[in-house]
Amino acid sequence: MFSPADFPRTLIAIAVSAAVTASARAQEASPASEGTVVATQTYFPTAGSIDNERINSAAVIGRINADYAYSRGITGKGVTIAIMDTGIAASHREFAESGKLAQGFNAITGGTNVNDTFGHGTHVAGLLGADRDGRGIFGVAYDAQLLPIKVLTDAGSGSTDILDRGLRYAIGKAAIANMSLGTSTSYNPGALRDAVRSGLLIVAAAGNDGAANPGWPARFAKEVWANNQIIAVGAVDSANRIASFSNRAGDAAAWYLVAPGVHIASTYLNGQYAYASGTSMATPVVSGAAALIKQMWPALRADQIANILFVTATDLGAPGIDPVYGRGLLNVQKALQPIGALTTTTFNGRTINVLSGATQVSAATSQLWSLAASGQLHVIGMDDYQRDFKADLGYTVARPAGMSLQQVLDSMNNRIDVAERVLPDGSRFVAAYAREPALAGSMQERAQTPRLTAFSLLSKQANGREAAIGTGGLAAQYFGAGGLEVAEGMALGAVSALANPYFTLVPGASHAGIGQRIGDVKLKFGLLTSGLNQMLGSQDVYLPSGTLNLPRVNSALFEVSESFGDAALSVSLSHTDENNAYLGSVSSGPVALGTNTSTRALQVAGAVLIAPKLALAGQAAYGITPGNINNGNLITEVTDTRTNAFSLAVVASDRIKPGDRFSLSLSQPMRTYSGQIAMDVLTGLNSDGSQTRDRLRFSMVPFGREMRMEMNYSTPAGQDASIGLIFMLRREPNNLVDSPVEKLMALRYVKRF
Repeated sequence: MFSPADFPRTLIAIAVSAAVTASARAQEASPASEGTVVATQTYFPTAGSIDNERINSAAVIGRINADYAYSRGITGKGVTIAIMDTGIAASHREFAESGKLAQGFNAITGGTNVNDTFGHGTHVAGLLGADRDGRGIFGVAYDAQLLPIKVLTDAGSGSTDILDRGLRYAIGKAAIANMSLGTSTSYNPGALRDAVRSGLLIVAAAGNDGAANPGWPARFAKEVWANNQIIAVGAVDSANRIASFSNRAGDAAAWYLVAPGVHIASTYLNGQYAYASGTSMATPVVSGAAALIKQMWPALRADQIANILFVTATDLGAPGIDPVYGRGLLNVQKALQPIGALTTTTFNGRTINVLSGATQVSAATSQLWSLAASGQLHVIGMDDYQRDFKADLGYTVARPAGMSLQQVLDSMNNRIDVAERVLPDGSRFVAAYAREPALAGSMQERAQTPRLTAFSLLSKQANGREAAIGTGGLAAQYFGAGGLEVAEGMALGAVSALANPYFTLVPGASHAGIGQRIGDVKLKFGLLTSGLNQMLGSQDVYLPSGTLNLPRVNSALFEVSESFGDAALSVSLSHTDENNAYLGSVSSGPVALGTNTSTRALQVAGAVLIAPKLALAGQAAYGITPGNINNGNLITEVTDTRTNAFSLAVVASDRIKPGDRFSLSLSQPMRTYSGQIAMDVLTGLNSDGSQTRDRLRFSMVPFGREMRMEMNYSTPAGQDASIGLIFMLRREPNNLVDSPVEKLMALRYVKRF
């Protein structure tokens, strides 16, 4: 595994005793190192192999998913770890050249000489913090600072008095204490209690006796006073099976983790490297992982760090916490990911779920999708441990729906049966039906029951008064271009491009209107609502997943129109109130643009007969939606938004055969040309855990401009049958500049039986 330059081909035959010798006095039990260092001759890859250092460290790094941390710049930098052991060989290149060793403490002599002549402490230190320099191996937290505290003699043994002295020295100087040592005998935990109270995280080897329970001090983890700040560590082999020598989780299962601890390569004496097995080798792997978390979130307490490692471990053995593997195998990647729901706070302190809800944008608000797709809608979310994570709010924003055959034909499918009747007084009634299978049995199973999906009624009186009612989105046949009288049978209201674009804010609108003719001038007043069609269940609204409330929209309209022989003109003013919608977009959660919105719009529509049964018609509309401020949401402000739309169409009838209809239109659907949103978002945490916020502003004007061309032709095809041809083309659909051109052509034959 190692290059010749790093490892002499000589065998290092050093063994570190794993036996524990108890003293005559229980309070002075003698801890020993919990690992065996053995080097064996092995294959050395040739020089020039890709990242030999990473390959040499793979037995540890790959199995605990630590690369996830390094790819994000998390290396343990700024975290100090006390290594309670036989000392460290400070002259080893992995430590000497990086300057990562703090001045140590010899708890045996009271001095500063912490030189390791035994090898165990050096091996442990390498697994924890060997430098990542392209040679040899590197440690789990390779940028951490190491504080050597010599508590074991050059023979690998010691006493609890010495251990306690060293542990108390670490208080206030380190965040984590690595104890790759242990004893099978309990002892006075006074120093451990002091360390816990000081906030020190203690990571201790479970022991190498193959016992059912960990040894001490690891076994103290189960005590209430330990406050979840002691982690007991067992060892697993390359197949993630508990090592034969490793003490099991036993009665400390809830505070027990396992990590790689069999045949693990690390630093050794005389600048060399060696393989070792033992819970001593697994322990610094866990300490290193704790340092990675501490670097990322310095304000976390020791018990929080330990619990994060516990709840994110990969389960091994029996499901859940078990007496062999405890919590399971250390998993750095999961430990660095959010635990629980990500929440953030708004400007006024309200807590909301970052990724809750959904937003379906409209053509008028499609810039919100562009902001989401470009990754600009980021916010900092906090997990259950108050750790900050960057969250992309774009995941809650749905791309505007593209054109589909189903959408184009939906309205036609709901009107397979259309009955139109002109009453003797000149009134006109139109009813549209869809046929659905009946719920009857036997002979009636093939029968179909008609369901009313849309109707309109226009009643005219001799004094010039008229009244109109309808449902199913037929308002365009009475208001705007659809109500202009340029010639019989022109059916301008059937051309969707000529409809008032602000009617699209009222999904499946039901309408009522009254009119009064005064000479060549006609005055109209009308109301539109989405409520009736919601009750009928015939409203056609596409909602994103997670949005439960349909928009409730009402609109009032006043219109003045005048005829000029073969030409006509109308001007209308409308006021539309949207509930649970904003300019047609439907949203809930943190990226809601607004829930109660009013839009005032002006439409000018006109038509002129340029030949018998051939008309040129067009419309232009402009709207303004007043801004709103909502400090209880992430989008705290929406400024006044201005929108527009226009269209031009050629409409003909009876051109090829009696009863046929043709239209060719070019239109720009509703598009925002002025408006901004402001977001007040949590942007991170300071080192003390306090929050930082920022205010962001984004334009809602899209870079694209949709232009839509539509051709329709329909003609009777015998009794009770018709043929229809539709061709549609959308350039920059939904005003998204990066969207490809959409084309659709459909041929439709309908026959009523």
